[in-house]
Amino acid sequence: MLERVQITDFAVARSVLIEPGPGLNVFTGETGAGKSLVVDALSFLFGGRRGREVIATGAERATVTATLRFGEQTRTVERTIANSGRASARIDGEPASVDQLRALADGLIDIHGQSEQLAILRPSVQLSVLDTFAALGPTREAIGQLVRALRDVRREIRTLASDARERERLVDQLRFETEEIAAAALQEGEDEALRVEQARLGGARRLIEDASRALEALNGAAWGEAVAAVREVGTRDPSAAGMAALGETIEATVSDLARELRRYREAIEEDPERLAVTQERLDRIARLCRKYGESLSDVLAYGEASTERLARLTSAEFSHEALEARQATLLAELAAAASDLSRQRRARAGDLVRAIAAELEHLGMGAAALSVGFACEDDADGPPASLPDYEIVLTSSPLAGEGEAHPRAFNETGIDRVEFLASFNEGESPRPLSAVASGGETSRFLLALTTVLGNASEARLEVLDEVDEGVG
Repeated sequence: MLERVQITDFAVARSVLIEPGPGLNVFTGETGAGKSLVVDALSFLFGGRRGREVIATGAERATVTATLRFGEQTRTVERTIANSGRASARIDGEPASVDQLRALADGLIDIHGQSEQLAILRPSVQLSVLDTFAALGPTREAIGQLVRALRDVRREIRTLASDARERERLVDQLRFETEEIAAAALQEGEDEALRVEQARLGGARRLIEDASRALEALNGAAWGEAVAAVREVGTRDPSAAGMAALGETIEATVSDLARELRRYREAIEEDPERLAVTQERLDRIARLCRKYGESLSDVLAYGEASTERLARLTSAEFSHEALEARQATLLAELAAAASDLSRQRRARAGDLVRAIAAELEHLGMGAAALSVGFACEDDADGPPASLPDYEIVLTSSPLAGEGEAHPRAFNETGIDRVEFLASFNEGESPRPLSAVASGGETSRFLLALTTVLGNASEARLEVLDEVDEGVG
C-alpha cells in the first residue's frame, strides 16, 4: 500500500528513502536513532501540524514525498515547509490544501503516535472504537443531526422566553413605523414628479411672461420677410432652390412653435393652494427620509422589511407553540434512535471483546479477561430510554432486560457512556482499562485493537509508534 517514502531535511533525517514491502514492516533501533521521525514525517505529509522547527539546521526547507497504491491506482503525495513557515502540498503533481491531504488519508491511513496509548484509555475514544468496529458511523451521525436540531430548537425557545419584554418594545416601535409609512401612501418616483410640479407652480408668473414675449417675437414680420425674400430668389434662380426649401422649413417650424407656446401659456396658471399642497407633501417625504432612509425608495424598502419583521414578532405565540411541538417530535425521534443505537452497541460489544481477547492471546496475554461497561445517566431534559443504568457486556453474556423508561443524558454520540474493562491477572475482577493497564499492557491492547479494527474494515495503512513499549 505504501510503496515509497522520501524524507529530505526533516529534523535529523537529511535524506531518507524507505521502500516498505507488503504486509508487516518493523523498524528497530536504539533510542534516538530516528524511528519516530518516520512517523512524524508521515503525519506531517498527511496534514499534521508542524512548524519550521522540523527543518534541518542549515536547510531551506523540509520535504516529505510518498507513493501509495490502492488496488490499481497509484497516488503521489508531497508536502514541503519552508523557513518562512509557509507550507505547500501536491497530490499527483497538482497543488493541494491541508484539508485535501487529510481527506485523502481519512479512511485509508491510521497513524498511531505514542500519545495513542493514552487516548485509548479515554471512554470517548473507546466509544468511537466500538462504533467503528460495529460499523455504526452512519447511525451515530444521524443521531448527531437530531441532537443538533434539538439544541437549535431549544435555543430558540429560550430566546423567545428571555426576550419577551424586549420583543414587546420592538413590536410597538415597528407598529408605529409601519403605520406612519403606510399612512403616507408613498409612490415610487413621486418625489421627483413633485419637485418638477413645484418648480412649475412656483415660477408660473414668470413662465407666462416668457411664453408671451416669445409669441410676440414670433409674430413679428422680420422672419416672415426673410422667408418671402428667399422664396422669390428660388423662383428666379433654380440653383437657389435649396435655400427656398430651408425657408419653407423655418416657416413651418415657427408656426409649430407658436402653436405650442400658446397651448403652454394657456395651461400655465398660478395656483397658490396647489403649490402649498405640493410643498407640504415634499416636506412629509423629507421627514420620512430623515428617519428611514436616504431616498423615497429606501423608505419604501424599510417599510416592507419592518412589516415582515412585525408579522414574525406578532406571531411569536404561534411560533412558540410550533417550537414546542418541534421539540417534542425531535425528542421522540432521538429517544427511538438513541435506544436503537445503544442496543446495537451492546449486541456487538461481545464480538469486539472476543476479537481483542483472541489477538491478546497471540501476544502472550491469554489470561486477560475483557468486558465492556455501559452506563446511562438520568437527565430530566433528555430523551426517555428503557435501558439499565449500568450493564456489563462480557464475551458471551446475555444482555440485561429493559425496565421503565427514564429521561437520559445525551450528546451527539447518543446516551451511552462506554468503558472498556479488563483484568490482565487471573483471579482479579475486570476494572476500567485506565486503572489496570501498565504501559506494556496498553501497548499490546492497542496492537490487538488495531488488528481487530483492520480485519473488520477495508485494507488500510496502519502506522504504530513504540507499540512494543514495555513488552520486553
